[in-house]
Amino acid sequence: MTQETLGYVELEWTCKTCGTKNKGTQKTCTSCGAPMPDKQEFELPTQQVLITDPKAAEQAAKGPDKTCEFCGTRNPVDAKNCSQCGASMEGAKAREAGQVLGAFQDKPQPDLPCPSCGTLNPAIALKCKNCGSSMATPKKAPAPPPAPPAAAKRGGIVGIAIGVVALLALCACGFYVFGLLTQTSSVTASVASVAWERSITLQEQQQVKKPAVWEDDIPSGAQKLTCQKKVRSTQDSPGPNTEKVCGTPYVVNQGSGTGKVVQDCKYNVMANSCEYSMLDWVDLAPIVLRGADLNPQWPNASPKSGQRVAAQNARHETYTVTFKGDGKQYTYTLSNASEFARFTPNSRWTLDVNGLGGVNRVTPAN
Repeated sequence: MTQETLGYVELEWTCKTCGTKNKGTQKTCTSCGAPMPDKQEFELPTQQVLITDPKAAEQAAKGPDKTCEFCGTRNPVDAKNCSQCGASMEGAKAREAGQVLGAFQDKPQPDLPCPSCGTLNPAIALKCKNCGSSMATPKKAPAPPPAPPAAAKRGGIVGIAIGVVALLALCACGFYVFGLLTQTSSVTASVASVAWERSITLQEQQQVKKPAVWEDDIPSGAQKLTCQKKVRSTQDSPGPNTEKVCGTPYVVNQGSGTGKVVQDCKYNVMANSCEYSMLDWVDLAPIVLRGADLNPQWPNASPKSGQRVAAQNARHETYTVTFKGDGKQYTYTLSNASEFARFTPNSRWTLDVNGLGGVNRVTPAN
């Protein structure tokens, strides 16, 4: 991030003795003649105007004023002797500087009412054109201490109670379902029917659209599709394919009654982000074979030219056993062919059944 200087503006200060608003470079009050105290801060005008006089701008860039150790008078940073008492300014303390005062407001601002008579004046006015009073805003009286929080209304208590009841009901429902799943009973049943399903997935090479990448990262042999300029990185200096982006200008206190108008800038490095397509392996619809016996087989899956058996998870098998017992029907699903072969028709088994009717475990009946 780089900081660019746009120019300088004059600030303001309000006399603590008589309340008069003064220009920032004015060392003493134009109304009562009181010097500006060393610790008093400069203020940002409602509307700021860039200094166009070259000598004034050059002086503003020199740095903060210094305060005479003998008489307290403000002097420019390059002063050798105090303009008031003539004392040497060597070793004099410089005013504070560097604080950000606010955003730069150079556009015309609406007229402001005089704090004393209410007459509208230009935003840059220091004194009222009607009554001559300072346009400085009077200090506000200290805010009263915050009132103690009001007691909760009945409606709020009722709402909280309803929420607590709903939460408890939800928890109770969860515990109930958990109990049904963990509480089991034994049922003796016989095998009524069996079923199996086996599938094999083939893949085929096809042109596949890929998500956007930077243009120079597109794989060799791929087909470039649509491209869009995007920010790839940022840097502090201009260069090839860069766009300058600056933040809102703001004013920094110079400590001399002037403010430096600056803005923070960076350079976005732009590059093409492109979608592309390339040959890739795509899963086809699985080839499925089903049966209702204890002799499962794999479907005939012969890859054609440009096809292959999927590299991962190509084969899937599911086996289902249906039991009847106590006048009810139970279903048990497994994925092991050797285990499935044990469930011969009419063989008897002991089932561990949970509260929702699902079969958790099966063992041969004695």
